[in-house]
Amino acid sequence: MSLMGKAPRKSRLRLLIGLAILFAYSGLILAVTLSPTQMDVNYQNAVLRLIEVLHRNGVPTWFGYGEIEFLANVGMFVPFGFIVAILLPQRLSALTVLIGPGFSAFIEHFQGQFLSERVSSVYDIYANSAGAIIGFVLAATLRAIVHSRDRKVVARAIWQYEQGLRPTGR
Repeated sequence: MSLMGKAPRKSRLRLLIGLAILFAYSGLILAVTLSPTQMDVNYQNAVLRLIEVLHRNGVPTWFGYGEIEFLANVGMFVPFGFIVAILLPQRLSALTVLIGPGFSAFIEHFQGQFLSERVSSVYDIYANSAGAIIGFVLAATLRAIVHSRDRKVVARAIWQYEQGLRPTGR
């Protein structure tokens, strides 16, 4: 009996579920960013009230609507970067730092060419790219943690096998 046999095949179901999640989330991003009017139009007063509350509670006055919009763009692309990085093989996951900005540039170009009510901005590309990169870093960190744990589990299983002990399942 060999503990060092071939690695198990990757789960196709996991890949299909991941791709479905990626397509659904990408569709959500496209719906938000490519709608004829900006989504925040209906919520502008609420955002302004939130900013007033933040300022009353110690947030510097330079932090305003533009900064909230920038952070919202960053936040919108963190899950995108995470999902892309997790779905790509580990050796290719760094491509996320190109895929995220590329997707964002496509969106901003489309807005500029076809949506007269929308404002195309290089700052949105920066924010979206930062979000995708943060998502990539989170995915890489998660992979490193899981890899470290798996190495310990395998080392313990080999040791138990060599000692003639029964595996504990942990």
